[in-house]
Amino acid sequence: MKKGETQLPILIVGVISIVLLLYLFGILSPIADGVRALFLPVQRANAFVMSALGFHGTGHNVVELEKRAKDLEARVSTLSVDYVKIRSLEEENRHLRETAKFLQNSTYDHVGARVISRSTDLRDSYLVIDRGSNDGLEIGMAVVVDDGVFIGKITQLYSRISRVTLVSDEQSRVAATKAGETKLLGVVEGRGTQLAQMTLIPQNEPLNPNDLIVTAGIEEKIPPNLVIGIINRVDSKPTDPFKIATLEPLSLRDRIDLVIVLRPAVLRPEPGL
Repeated sequence: MKKGETQLPILIVGVISIVLLLYLFGILSPIADGVRALFLPVQRANAFVMSALGFHGTGHNVVELEKRAKDLEARVSTLSVDYVKIRSLEEENRHLRETAKFLQNSTYDHVGARVISRSTDLRDSYLVIDRGSNDGLEIGMAVVVDDGVFIGKITQLYSRISRVTLVSDEQSRVAATKAGETKLLGVVEGRGTQLAQMTLIPQNEPLNPNDLIVTAGIEEKIPPNLVIGIINRVDSKPTDPFKIATLEPLSLRDRIDLVIVLRPAVLRPEPGL
C-alpha cells in the first residue's frame, strides 16, 4: 500500500474524532442550533400537511395516499347527491305551498298528480300523469301548477293514467282574455317550441306587452281566471281585422313534476268508489 493511501483513513478518523470532541464540549452547539432553526419551518410545514391528511407517524406510501384520496372523493360525491335531493325537496315544497294557497280560494274540487313521463318533441307537447278515470278525471279538465297557472287540459284518459296536452302543443286551443276582463278576447293556440299565440283578437281591443292572459271560462270544464301566460309581443296590421299576440308561458315543461287537475264538485266520485 502506498504511503498516501495509508495516511488518508487515519486523517479521516482524526477529523471525526476532533468533531466529536468539539461537540461533546459544546463548542459546536451554536452551529447545530442554527442548522435546526434553519430547517424548523420546513419540518413544521411537513408535519401540518401530514396531519391534515390524517397521517401520524411513518411508513405511509403512495398506495395509502391514493386510497385516502379516493375516500375523500367518495365523500364529496355523497354530499353532492344529498345537496341535490335537498334542493329538489325544497322546490317541491315551494310548489305545494303555492298550490295550496290557490286551492283555498278555488270553488273547484281537485286531484293532485305526479308527472310520470313527458314528450321530447317540442311540437307535440304533453305530459303523462299518474291519475285517470278511476280518480274521477274526465277529458277536457283543466290542469294547473303553482298558484293557478294553467298548463293544459286532459286529452286522453285511461283508468290509472291520463295525457295532458300542454298550451304550447300545436293542437292546443283554449278561450282566453286579459286579466281583469270578463269577455272573450281571443283564442290561445300552441305553436310548438314551448310558445303559444293568442289569435282572433279584435283590432280595437287594447293589448300590450307584459299584459297577463287568463282563461275566459266559457269552456265547461275550464274555470275562468287561470293564468296562461304573459304577452311579449303584439303583431298588428291596420288592414287586418284581427291582431296576434305571442305569449311566454309561466311554467316550463321540463320543470313540471307535480300538477293539479281541477274538476267541478259535482264530478267528485262518491266515497268508496
